[in-house]
Amino acid sequence: MKILFVSNRYPTIENPGDSPCIAQQRQALERFGFEIDLLYIDSQKSKLNYLKSVWLIFWKIQVCRQYDIVHAHYGQYCGLVACLQFTRPTIITFRGSDILYHRELPISRWAARLASHLIVMSQQMKTVLGQESAEVIPYGIDLERFRPLARDESRLKLSLSSDAPILLFPYDPARKIKRYSLATAAVEILKLEFPNIELIAIHDRPYEDIPLYMNACDVLVMTSQSEGAPVAVREAMACNLPIVSVDVGDVASVIGTTDNCAIVDTEPEVIANSIAEILRTGKRSNGRNSATEMSVRTFAQSVANIYERLGTRKKPVELKV
Repeated sequence: MKILFVSNRYPTIENPGDSPCIAQQRQALERFGFEIDLLYIDSQKSKLNYLKSVWLIFWKIQVCRQYDIVHAHYGQYCGLVACLQFTRPTIITFRGSDILYHRELPISRWAARLASHLIVMSQQMKTVLGQESAEVIPYGIDLERFRPLARDESRLKLSLSSDAPILLFPYDPARKIKRYSLATAAVEILKLEFPNIELIAIHDRPYEDIPLYMNACDVLVMTSQSEGAPVAVREAMACNLPIVSVDVGDVASVIGTTDNCAIVDTEPEVIANSIAEILRTGKRSNGRNSATEMSVRTFAQSVANIYERLGTRKKPVELKV
């Protein structure tokens, strides 16, 4: 069975950390025997690439009949573009902001009505989208890559301080929706007790180094205004990295009763107090115990089941806009 992935986010040579979860899902599905090609829409270079992709999809699907299923990752534009062909089933995976950000929701709802099948990251997203048939299938994690490692050895490899408390912020500080300022406000309070504390944002680090950062740091801090099912939280769980997060997306249900993790209010003082409690213990979490149920293979199997229900059979080509 031949599948065409359509996405505007994907790891590249220039930006290897751009949504590696999509590449990992692709690899897992290929191991199940599916042939998957990628139509990468480079919207950063030009928004006109969305229009070019409409023609490419129409030609490859409507005219050449090269694919059995089109699977779009992100609803607002990729999903709509993928639905502008009428001969093959279209699946849309909604990733978070495309539903939870009010400016993007109307277009995502329009695309949802055109698609054959819908995937969302969390129950909250399903409720907001208003599509009862949508399936909750978050992106999984690579349990071989993300696993507990020695803290001191990880810091040495990354040239980090051996004794300073280090907090991990998993997003680009420039993205306002991630509320980096809330994290920095908490750090300023923490400096009263931990004067050498550091906050590291890892959005621009090589992806192969991310497991090292997860093991080198003491706490992952999540302050986002909106999330679907943040992969960084699952990766932190797999590395036994303690997590302090506001109640966003599915984080509370993922953390559950995991040791040395906390769901907190969006007040810098409350965030700082929870982080301080964890730093004082110096202990890791036991998140790995739960992370075994979050593997990329497990969730890819659910996607594969959808393909089998929708699909027929054929052969591949690599596309790029």
